[in-house]
Amino acid sequence: MTGVVPATAADTFRVAVVNWQYGGLDTDGSDARWRQTVDVLGTVGAQVVLCQEFGAPQPALRQPRHGRRTANALGMEMVLGPVPPGARSALHVAVLVDTGTTGWRIEADAPYTHSRFGGTQHESWCGVQLNIGELVVDCYSVHLPARSAVEQLSQAQTLTALLTDPERLVLVGGDMNGYPRGGPSATADELEELPPHLRVTRARRGANGQLQANLDVDDVFSRAGFLDLALGLPAELRHPPELRATGKGGARVDRAYGSPELAAAATGYWQVDIASDHDAVVFDFDLAALRRILTPRGARGGEQ
Repeated sequence: MTGVVPATAADTFRVAVVNWQYGGLDTDGSDARWRQTVDVLGTVGAQVVLCQEFGAPQPALRQPRHGRRTANALGMEMVLGPVPPGARSALHVAVLVDTGTTGWRIEADAPYTHSRFGGTQHESWCGVQLNIGELVVDCYSVHLPARSAVEQLSQAQTLTALLTDPERLVLVGGDMNGYPRGGPSATADELEELPPHLRVTRARRGANGQLQANLDVDDVFSRAGFLDLALGLPAELRHPPELRATGKGGARVDRAYGSPELAAAATGYWQVDIASDHDAVVFDFDLAALRRILTPRGARGGEQ
C-alpha cells in the first residue's frame, strides 16, 4: 500500500477521497475489487469517505442494496448523491459517515437536484452538514464531468459560489478530472498522448501552439478562497512527500479543497492504493487545533 496510514490519533478528523471505479464491481459479477477497497478503508479508519463512481450494474435493482452493503461493511451511514452530468453510466457521488462510533451527527444533506425555471438541474456533487461536537463542517463529494471542460467549469463555479460564506467550514473532495497548479506538471508531449476524450478537457493550445494544462477548475477553487489541502502541507507531513498523479491519466485529479481554517489544522496526507484506477487520498485534521483557530471567530460572534 502506498503511504501506509497510521491509526487515527485522538481528537482527529480523518477524511478519505475514494473513486470506486464502477462501484468496485466488474462486468463478470465479481466483487473482488469492492472487497479489497473495503478492506483498505477499514484499515485506514476514515470517519468520512467522499465517494465517486459509486454504482452497480442494473442500478434500479442493485444500487440500494450495494449502498447498504457498503455502509454496513464499514460501519457507516451513506448519503447517496447524483450521477454527474454527462456520465455514460449510473455512477453516483456519495458520502459515508461514521456516526456510530464517533457520535457525530449528519444535520442536513445537500439536495443534488433543484428546479430552475421549471426544469431540473443535476449537479456533480452531494454534501452533508456534519456536527462534530461543537464544530460544524460541510463535507462535499464531487465528481466533475470528464468530457466537457465547459461543464467542468460551470459545475465548479456553481458549487464554490454556494459555499463561499466565510462563516462556514467547508471541505470539498473528489475526482476533479483536471490538473491543479501544485504537483506534477504535464509536458506538451504528455498532453498530446492523453486519450482524446481527456485531451479535449484537460488541455488547451497555448500562444506557441503547444498544448498546456487546463487549470480552470483549480483556479475557481482558489478564487473562492479554498485551499488545495495536500499542496499546503509541508513535505514531511505528506506520504509520499512529493505530490504524485492519483489517476491512470497521469494527473493529480483526486484532490481536496478546504476553508483556510481547515487547511491550518491539517496534519497529514496519504496517497493509498485501492482496487481502482485511482488512488485514494486521505487527510487528517487536528480538531483541538481547529477549535483554537476558530475561538476568535466565536468571541467576535458573542460580542455582537
